[in-house]
Formats: sequence, structure tokens, C-alpha cells
Amino acid sequence: MWQQLKKYVLTMALCQCCYAYSQMSAEELRAVDSLKKVTESDVHDTLKIIAYMNWDNIIYINNPELDVEINEKILNLSDAGLKKSNIGSRERKVYLGYKGMALNNIGLVFIDYGNYIDALKSLQESLQIAEYMKDSSRQASALNNIGMIYDHLRIPEKALEYYDMSMNFTRYDADSYATYYNNVGLCYYEMGDYEKALDCYNKSIIYADSISDFDGKGNTLSNIGLVYKAEGKIDSAILYFNLSIESYLKVNQHIGTAHSLKNIGSCYYEFNEFEKSIEFCERALSAATKWKALMAQKESCDCLYRSYKKIGKLNQALTYHELYMYYRDSLDNTNKNKELIKLDFQFNYSRQHLKDSLEFANQQEVQRLVYVADIDRKKNLQYILFAGIGVLIIVGGLIFRSYQLKKKDNEIIAQQKYEVESQKEIVEEKNKEITDSINYAKRIQEAILPNQDLFRKYLPNSFILYKPKDIVAGDFYWLEHVDEKIIFAVADCTGHGVPGAMVSVVCHNALNRAVKEFGLIEPDKILNKTRDLVIETFEKGDSVKTIKNGDVIRDGMDIALCVLNTKTLELEFSGANNGLYHLHGEELSELLPDKQPIGKYAEVRSFNSQKIKLTKGDLIYLYTDGYADQFGGIHGKKFKYKQLKEILKNNATLKLTEQLDSLDVAFENWKGNLEQVDDVCLMGVRV
Repeated sequence: MWQQLKKYVLTMALCQCCYAYSQMSAEELRAVDSLKKVTESDVHDTLKIIAYMNWDNIIYINNPELDVEINEKILNLSDAGLKKSNIGSRERKVYLGYKGMALNNIGLVFIDYGNYIDALKSLQESLQIAEYMKDSSRQASALNNIGMIYDHLRIPEKALEYYDMSMNFTRYDADSYATYYNNVGLCYYEMGDYEKALDCYNKSIIYADSISDFDGKGNTLSNIGLVYKAEGKIDSAILYFNLSIESYLKVNQHIGTAHSLKNIGSCYYEFNEFEKSIEFCERALSAATKWKALMAQKESCDCLYRSYKKIGKLNQALTYHELYMYYRDSLDNTNKNKELIKLDFQFNYSRQHLKDSLEFANQQEVQRLVYVADIDRKKNLQYILFAGIGVLIIVGGLIFRSYQLKKKDNEIIAQQKYEVESQKEIVEEKNKEITDSINYAKRIQEAILPNQDLFRKYLPNSFILYKPKDIVAGDFYWLEHVDEKIIFAVADCTGHGVPGAMVSVVCHNALNRAVKEFGLIEPDKILNKTRDLVIETFEKGDSVKTIKNGDVIRDGMDIALCVLNTKTLELEFSGANNGLYHLHGEELSELLPDKQPIGKYAEVRSFNSQKIKLTKGDLIYLYTDGYADQFGGIHGKKFKYKQLKEILKNNATLKLTEQLDSLDVAFENWKGNLEQVDDVCLMGVRV
């Protein structure tokens, strides 16, 4: 029987990897393949770390085991970087930041696995790094996650202590409040104060809905179900557990789904509907086994044991009871609680002890220095007394000599001072010239962008969110009109800053020529001609650079271009790597671009054109990748297109000026204290 039991556990665990990859879309699989190639190449370690982080952003919900593996690779690369003998202070902070993020991510996975000891060790180390770097956002994240450990172990007073400490460091945004109120609600639930728990959960859902956080909302809905179950309101409990599963499935959160399925099975057990209890608990056990959620496995087996026992199937009951004992021994929460509390006490004690030790050592050092100084002072007085006469004899001769040397030194110092000041003036003048040049380049770039009067004339119901990463940008927006047709576009040129701005001037000029000089008004023909003109311009120089394996780096741009017929309301679209969102009522659809840039490319193809019929009130959004690729949030993850689309749908009924403000605020809140990673350009047009 025991051998069969172990075989069952191993078989379910082996299914995990294949199942995880089956949940990924074709686009995500292609992205993972590209990122994997970066990690296996000879690029700098920091670029490998960024590739691993992007990889982790794609799989961390669906594949926690791979999540741990990727973050351990980030840890190894960060530790190797920190051991470099010639590492500078700025580079050291970069590696420390990556290490702290990886430790925090690993701690979260260990919490889901029920491995609270290793989770606490990882999160404590992440907290120490955040404290050293004075990074309040990551301090808040680590403290919040430590509180989750005590919540899982049903030590609510300790959990509340950490949640409150977390809020002292966190930014005041919807993501932080959603997490805080959910966690505090759990503490009140454990204390038996169900009224306060429900009040906190309802506040958490409001904040989670405002940012489309389906994972967090699923957790809170499940917790509300637990409150109603504890109050004996079983029908309401089942309703909320089902709502939580619906929210979890939107983001493929399988561990949360397993817990909610187990909770539904437990409710049916209370109703004496043992067949349904068995059905839901077996589904919960299957999901929990695939994702190594030990707590859900243990509780599912316990419910199955009791249900099979009730209907008289004693063999099955015995099997699940032995599984329950196996998982219970694996968790061994009683001993872990003691070890965990000891570990937490040692951690906080060592921090205070180190502080006290340093203060005591400083006091001792001050006293020692005072004593040594007193002895030295007395000895010096004796030396002065015995040597005074000899010194007086020598002083006369030295005075004249020193006068001559000082005069000569003063002349040398004056000359050196003159040279230093001259060099300083040259450097300051050069810096001023460079800064003036870049600011002048900014004025030139602003001059080629369509002015607001032109937009108000031809696209009166529109907005532009334009946020360059540097003074000048590689992103730009563009507008022309021919008779009743309005041609507009958003483009992302190679690079950003001064190089990106130079490329944008070339691409902007090519667009103008395609329309004004060659008389083109079809979007696919405009892009084909623009590509020819851009390639012709860059082939005059040596902007094409050969790199390893025969690949090349080519200058050019990605673009989304539209032609709107103002009489028929027919929109024609063509895109180079950049797509278009069309919002009709509450339905948001996407027009996909051709997967090729404007510029040199291995397989050059003619661009395709797509037509759609618009109705009054429809919304069109054009965008570059800078908004979705921004890192931020409480876990330092990418914003992603999915979240962008949710914001656009939620803002559909707002005025366009309000939509612009909402998008700008959402971006800045997400970015927080992190650096902007790329230029941002997003255009919205209401027909």
C-alpha cells in the first residue's frame, strides 16, 4: 500500500512541467525561446539577469518550480558580480537590487509550498538588502511577505505586526492597499472577529478591481468564503469559493484554484453530500499535487478520508488517510513554528545586538584614543623641553631656507592653479555646449512633431501620452491629411536619447516624402515606400553592423499607421511590429501588425493592409512598447499589455482628457522609484 502511495505522489509531480508549458500561449513560448537564447549567449551578466527576470514574469504564476530555478540563476549571477574585484559602488547596488528581488520571489514560492523556514530565510535576507540600500518599496514587500508566513501558521498577532510595519514603507497606491486589507482581514479572521475581517476584504476587492488584479481578488473572495463557512452560511461560502476560482482562472493561478476547490469539497461535507465532497476534493488534490501545494494536498486528503469513511468505502478512506499523514509529517507545522519563531527572534536580536555592539565598540575606541592622546601629550612635552635648545639653534638657519623654498613653491602652485582653472573652464564650456546642443535637438524634434492646433483641427477627440526617457526620444507621433482622409501614426525608432532622436528624424522625413512627394494614401504602400527611403538613407553610411553568427543590427523603426476616411468612417491600418486596439462599446479587439520593421530585415515582404468599419463613439489606440515594458509594482514586474488593455477598457466611458490623466497616473504609480526603461508614446482617438 505504501509503495503504491509513493508511486501516486511521484506520478502527479512529474506531470507538472509538461502541464505548465501547455498553459503558455504561442506568443509567450516564442518570447521564452528568445529570452533563453540571451541567457545562453556571451552578453554581459546584467543583460542575462534582465532576460531571466523577463522570463520569470511570463511563467511565475503557472510554473512555481521553474520560478525558483530562474531566480536561483539570478542569485548566482548577482553573487558572481558582487565578488568582482573591480566592482564600482553603482554596479554593486545594481547586483544587490537584483539579488534582493530574486530572494523575495523565492520566498513567495516557498510560502505556497508550505516551506516556511526557507521562505523566512530568503525574505529576511531580502529585507536586509533593502534596508542596506534604503529601498522602501522592497522593504515593504519583504515585511508584507514575512507577515504572510505567520498568517499561514495562524499566528495573527505576529502577522499584523509585520503588515503594519510594511505599510510604514509602502507607496500609497491601489496595489499596496489591496494587499494590506486582504492580509489584515486574514488576521481578524484568525482572531474570530468576522465583522472586521469582512470589512477589510470588501475594501481589498475595491482596490483590486481598480487595477484588474485577478490573482489578489481571487485570494480575497476565497477568504470571504472562509468567513461565511465559519459562520455556518455554507451556501454563501460555496458562492464565494466559485467566484474566487473564476478570478484565479483569468490568470492561471492554479495553487489558489486548488485551495478553493478543496474548500468547496469541505462545504459539501458539512451538507452531508459526500459524493460531491469527494468530486471537488479529488480535483483539488490533482491540482495541488501538480503545483506542489503541500497544505492543499494535506487538507484535501483529510476531507477525502472523512468523506469515503462516511459512505463506507474503507479501502479508499485508508489510502487517503495515509496520504494525509504523509503530507502532515512533511509540513510538521508544530516544530516549524518553534523553529520559525526562534529564527525570527535570532534575526531581530542579531540586528539589535550588532547595533549595540557597534555603539559599545565606538565608546571603547573613544576612551582608548583619549588615553593614548594624554600619554602622547606628556611625552611630547618632555621631548619639547629637552629638544628646545637644539631647535632654537637650527631654526635660524631653516627660516631663511624655508622662505626661499616657500617662494618657489608658491610660484609652482600659482602656475598649477592657473592651469587647473583653465581646464575647468574648458570642461564647463564643453558641458554647456553639449547640453545646449541636446536641448536644441529637443526643439528640433518638437518642431517636427504635429502641433496641438493641427490635432485639434483634424482629430479633435484625441490625446497623446508622450514621455521621452531622456531629453530627446526615439518615439514620435505623426499626422497628415489628404482631402477627406486623415493619416496618423505612432512610431518607435531604434534606440532612445540622441541616437534614437537622429533615427526618428530620418524616419519622420521618409513618412513625409512617401505621402507628399510620392502621393501615397494607402497605409501599406506608405510603409513600403518609407522602408525603401529609410534603407536608402542608411545604406549611404555604415549603420549596418555585423555581429556574431552573421546576424546584423539595423537602424529603423516599428510603427502603427492608420488612414481614416472622415466621410465613410472606414479605417485602414498597416503596422510594422506595432499593432492597434479598437474599442467598440465594451468589446476590445486588436489588429495585428506584420512581424517586420521599417528597415533592413532578413526576409523583406510587402506590408499588408486591414480595413474596419467604425461607428460614432468607437475608440482607436496606437502605442509603442515603452508603456507595457515598464518595470514596477510591488514585485518589480513588467506592466505588460494585458494590464494596459484592462485600463483602456475600464476608461472607455471617460473623457479623453481624463483617460490621458488616468494612463499617466497608472504609469507613474507602477514605475514608482524605478528608472523609466524606454520612451513612451500612446495615442487615443475617438471617432
